[in-house]
Amino acid sequence: MPIGGSLDSLPTALFVAAHVVFLITSIWAIRRARSAGYAYAPALALYAIAQVVFLAVFGGALTLKMGVLIEQTLIFALIVWLVLPGGRASEAVR
Repeated sequence: MPIGGSLDSLPTALFVAAHVVFLITSIWAIRRARSAGYAYAPALALYAIAQVVFLAVFGGALTLKMGVLIEQTLIFALIVWLVLPGGRASEAVR
């Protein structure tokens, strides 16, 4: 059995609940970052979108592989957005 195979026995509702919590937390973080004037605040929306993607997976609109591919692409874009020279986020830390 691959590592994590035991997770398949857990109810889908548990995973949906986890991603809803992640989504709510990301919205909270975006609002806090915006109100604090952090230039990277809009980049955090990519994480929130990733949570919506996983909710689409659990809703049957996407396969898990497609969901993971989209999520990883969004996280990659988030990382690049945060660290590229001249990017909005890099200006905030100078």
